Amino acid sequence: MFEGIITALVTPFDENKNIDYDTFAMLIERQILLGVKNILILGSTGECESISKVEKIKLIKLAKKHMSPYSKLIVGTGAPDTQTAIKNTALAKSCGADACLVVTPYYAKCTQEGIILHYQQILDAVDIPIIIYNVPSRTNINIKPSTLVTLSKNKNIVALKEASTDISHIIEVFHTNCMPVFCGNDNQTKKNYSVNAKGIISVTSNVFPRAMLDFHENAKKRSEITSKLYNFNNLMFIEPNPIPVKYALHKLGLIKNELRLPLTPLSKNYSQLLDDEIEKLKEYL
Repeated sequence: MFEGIITALVTPFDENKNIDYDTFAMLIERQILLGVKNILILGSTGECESISKVEKIKLIKLAKKHMSPYSKLIVGTGAPDTQTAIKNTALAKSCGADACLVVTPYYAKCTQEGIILHYQQILDAVDIPIIIYNVPSRTNINIKPSTLVTLSKNKNIVALKEASTDISHIIEVFHTNCMPVFCGNDNQTKKNYSVNAKGIISVTSNVFPRAMLDFHENAKKRSEITSKLYNFNNLMFIEPNPIPVKYALHKLGLIKNELRLPLTPLSKNYSQLLDDEIEKLKEYL
């Protein structure tokens, strides 16, 4: 159902911390215009935890309105508990989502059986394609490959976003060959593609969609593009996502450098580093 570059889109705010819906629509149109087909909203890059239900409804409907007929809208609907994740997923579907990205339960340290039952209950309650999201650095839970094999038996599990930093785990996940896998970390893209990743759910493509599309579509240029983006990809996580990417988009004049607490703007110590990298990568703008 999905492959290639999926941009994990930011949620822009104005100086009063209100959602800037016009800019949000412009960001979607920019991605589509530059060739990105599928977009994820309300993920961690979209500051989902600080956005109200009313705001989510408006964002999903607005995003759907501005997608092309050939594009898919993916909405982040994960939650610490299963019942809230079900409600979020049902809401996303009712507002027009084509699929949902559901992160593993966080804060509550469940077992692998708990992970299986969590996803099964969501899938039983809502008939919509789901991308599983494994990100141990945020959730403190890691989905074992055997758990993925069990979950893959459900037809509505369409992919995995794998954001583990353990390359041995990643290789083992790919070896199961049980579902399509998307890289979840821009600085690990080449390694993931070397073991047959379907694509990447990317933060960097907020800023440089053309570069990321070129990486996906042109295998001969992957080493060159990886080398050029190496510093930028690492700087995207020099402070917690989406702090750096919002600064980069602000630097390009696309959004205001505003986040909702507890997230704060990029430290001045790092802003010059990002400025320098953006200048070096002007060919991709």
